[in-house]
Amino acid sequence: MSPAAMKTSSGIAVLLVVAMLAVQAAADISCPDVLNDLSPCLPFLQGNAPLPSDQCCGGVRALYAAADTRPGRQATCRCLKAAYLQVHAQLPAAQALPGDCGVPISYKITPDIDCDEIE
Repeated sequence: MSPAAMKTSSGIAVLLVVAMLAVQAAADISCPDVLNDLSPCLPFLQGNAPLPSDQCCGGVRALYAAADTRPGRQATCRCLKAAYLQVHAQLPAAQALPGDCGVPISYKITPDIDCDEIE
């Protein structure tokens, strides 16, 4: 495995642990599922790809479909908020990702978003 692949794999493993701690057990959506759906998006989120891949957008759409309740959307928000700094995501890329993948969201993605306010 190349050093870059090991770094990405290690980063995803760290994300899984951090994200699992960030969400209550009663949530509709688990952090490992969220991170699994979005792991193909890492190159775009980290500024290493100009556009999200088809696989990335498929994960975004799957996550959007799964987060079909308020608790599910809030749990997803908490996972992503916890993971944001760990993956060194670029904010403009994170903000562009839903629209680039054709997924409408009703809130602005920010590092300090209050996930409890998401409807």
